[in-house]
Amino acid sequence: MTVLVTGAAGSVGRALNKRLNHRLDVIATDIAGATVGLDVTDRFQVARTFDKYQPDLIYHLAGAKHAPAAELDPDHAVRINITGTANVLRYAAQVGAKVVMSSTCKACDPETAYGASKLIAERLVLNAGGTVARYYNIPESDGNVFRLWESLPVTEPIPWTDCWRYFISMERAVALTLVCADLPAGRYTVDPGLPQHMRTVAETMYPDRNHVQVPRRRGDRDQEPLKAACEELWPAGDGVYRVVGAYDPQPAALPDRVAAA
Repeated sequence: MTVLVTGAAGSVGRALNKRLNHRLDVIATDIAGATVGLDVTDRFQVARTFDKYQPDLIYHLAGAKHAPAAELDPDHAVRINITGTANVLRYAAQVGAKVVMSSTCKACDPETAYGASKLIAERLVLNAGGTVARYYNIPESDGNVFRLWESLPVTEPIPWTDCWRYFISMERAVALTLVCADLPAGRYTVDPGLPQHMRTVAETMYPDRNHVQVPRRRGDRDQEPLKAACEELWPAGDGVYRVVGAYDPQPAALPDRVAAA
């Protein structure tokens, strides 16, 4: 089996590549920093790459992931998250590859350009018969507040914002992504537990430091929802849930071994 990963230079992409079976032929692609250069917004590059490697399975992780940045430049989020996904799906169909796309809880009842772009990308994948792995916030990922806190001198206070977040580990995010390759077309997530207030998170991680409240950035919402108002979570076994939305394509039945779990 030939597996192609887009966004392979990102934090989830790097973690996923470490977990993929070494007996597989894995093609790691990204716009930079990967074995194969690939800009998913360039449909000609996508067509040439897929035609050359003829993947059987595509983990589509490439995306513009930062909500505040997308508020300043929505077009960038649209080009990568929507146009890029449409390109991947178009040429995946031509080579007969299954697509598993990574998404985010910010696609639940989106309030931001980033969340809206990922919701549309989810719908594109569902309409094409692909599978979506929807993550919650991953502390080990690049470019988040945990990296900021780590970089601050010990003499500076730890900034926190008045908001609530769900979290999952990188290990759970990668495990979800891998299992999605074996599940029927649809959208899946895991139980992140209870939401956590960022002040509590900051004080728990840095009990001996000063802490300071800072305003939320444009694009940072107060509460990340567990699911959208129009969605239901169906148990799919092993801590995985199927996300079923009111406007999604009619879901296929889960395999007996999964539905009974």
